[in-house]
Amino acid sequence: MKRAGQWVVLWLAMISTVILVTILSTLLTFPIYAHMDDLPQIAAMSLGRLYHNYLQLMAYLNFPWIGTLRMQDFPTSLHGAVHFADVRRLFIFDILVALVTLPFAIRWLHRLKATSKRYLLVRPFMIGALVPIGLTALLAMNFDRFFIAFHEMLFRNQDWLFDPATDPIINVLPEGFFMLCFLLAFGLFEAVMIWGIWRGRQDARLGSKQ
Repeated sequence: MKRAGQWVVLWLAMISTVILVTILSTLLTFPIYAHMDDLPQIAAMSLGRLYHNYLQLMAYLNFPWIGTLRMQDFPTSLHGAVHFADVRRLFIFDILVALVTLPFAIRWLHRLKATSKRYLLVRPFMIGALVPIGLTALLAMNFDRFFIAFHEMLFRNQDWLFDPATDPIINVLPEGFFMLCFLLAFGLFEAVMIWGIWRGRQDARLGSKQ
């Protein structure tokens, strides 16, 4: 039972941390993507000003002490505000899960390393490594359907269907940007799986020599 709990904590830590790192990485990827996709021209403002609005949005979504969404140049409708509030709850929940589980997961991984038992990671991580590959295949086949299914799974309302006339922020958050975020998250998760398999096989070889 204790081992099962350790595995649950490890998977929660890995998934929540990958999501958190992906979210934080958009602070770097958004201005790059915006420049490449001419989003400042679409928004009729400079890249710096557009990025400032994005930072205001991200601050609201990630910082619990910021209670109201205010973007300098983008109004938000009631439905848009409800959706961003839903996203905010998911983001903050993810942060809490990462903060709670990561220390325990790291402690268990250190224990496995000290006892040369990281070979226990190999089989589960090999299975886990298939998940990003499968999701990437689904994404590549029909990203629109993938994107819709993702929202229908996480949100019980239709507030995520933005009207550009009332929520113009959607004009500078195109599907291509979200695709980039998904691919980055899948890549990060795959890298963690590969790392675990590699380390696990190292311990397995070490054990066979003893």
